[in-house]
Amino acid sequence: MGRLERLLNRAINFTENGKCEEALNLLGKAEKIAPNDPEVYNSYALTYDAMDNFDMSITNYQKALTLNSKDPHIFTQYGITLCRMGHFNEAILKLSSALAINPDYIMAKWHLGVCYKMAGFYEESLAIFKECLEPGNPDFDYVREEVYYQIGLCYFDIGWTHDALKYFRLQLENNPSDDWALLSIGNCYFDLGWIDESIETFKNVIRIKPDFITAYSSLAASYTEKGWYDEAIDVLREAQMIAPDDESIKDSIDYIESLRDQDGKNSLAFLSLILDIINHRKTEKNPTKN
Repeated sequence: MGRLERLLNRAINFTENGKCEEALNLLGKAEKIAPNDPEVYNSYALTYDAMDNFDMSITNYQKALTLNSKDPHIFTQYGITLCRMGHFNEAILKLSSALAINPDYIMAKWHLGVCYKMAGFYEESLAIFKECLEPGNPDFDYVREEVYYQIGLCYFDIGWTHDALKYFRLQLENNPSDDWALLSIGNCYFDLGWIDESIETFKNVIRIKPDFITAYSSLAASYTEKGWYDEAIDVLREAQMIAPDDESIKDSIDYIESLRDQDGKNSLAFLSLILDIINHRKTEKNPTKN
């Protein structure tokens, strides 16, 4: 391993551990050694991305591509940053460029699916994620921990709840510790009107992970759907003890108390609001995953 490679590897390690200034210092040394190496500027771009300095990140991706316009990895990282910025159309173009160079590049394919989903193109996202499931894919490990879940979310967003339930169950089979997959199974039960099943599932999530606030909100929504307002309020008060600074819990308690006083009038409006919050992960698979 030469000096340049050692510097780049150390810079990556610093960036991954949040020591971005140290990373930039090492990359300055790397740039002096190899001012025309595209990997130096790609590493700069990744470090600036980690600092949320997107202008400098984009500038360095462009420098890297000027030096090497045939590297799918640079196009992919560029697309990931654009997706983080919310520039979905540009991100899709960059990720598609990576796949034009290497159609089997799983990292580009995965993030293209993520980007389509974030942009609301659920059917396109589904098609990409399902390509990742093709038999014999040598890079399947890259997506193994998340792919069934993401397919389930796409189906749920489209409104095909039975299909979503199938893939959330597959996610749980392949990743038994994924509490979000279990929560999503409960959300599917709720959406299908299987309220008793949703209640048991949300209780199970809370047993497994007692500090999972979203599960308490989900359970409260199911109790509210049954008309069990006192039980819903009790569950939210438990959540409030765990997260006393979460104002949304207090707002939900106040609203359910008003529903109880009105004997459930306008309860559907409340449930729609709750479901809008609970149906998705608060954090998706990290879009900056290398």
